[in-house]
Amino acid sequence: MWQRRQTLFLLLAIVFAIVCLCLPVGHFEPQGMGLHAPLYNLWLRNAEGGVSLMGSLLFALLLLTCSIGVWAILRFHNRPLQARLCVMGMLLLAIWYASFFFYAYHVGYRDYTFRPAVAACLPFVSMVFYGMARHSILADEKLVRAADRIR
Repeated sequence: MWQRRQTLFLLLAIVFAIVCLCLPVGHFEPQGMGLHAPLYNLWLRNAEGGVSLMGSLLFALLLLTCSIGVWAILRFHNRPLQARLCVMGMLLLAIWYASFFFYAYHVGYRDYTFRPAVAACLPFVSMVFYGMARHSILADEKLVRAADRIR
């Protein structure tokens, strides 16, 4: 199980999603004077030090993506299900980006400008690894079907 390429790709996708869970994904900077407000996946810390659970949907989507990745690793005997789980993970990460842009540019403070952080790129890297894992899974399935035809 661990020696397969797709398992390593899925594991890397999970690691990048978990790293993104821990880091701020952007900052709201005031247009005038004031303190910036960092946006994490779970909360938004405002300038006064208070916390708003505005970004909790981002946290839930990344957490669900991680659990789908673990489930895909554990379902190594069922390759078609593994490939579908990879597609679900990529779809959830695309929804994460849609909600991230919605939070950043429509829900955020009106007198603040939003600056995305480097950690906002990590779900895309995770999405790429899900795609690579799906490609490897489908290649393995094609190889197994070819070996079954020969028998």
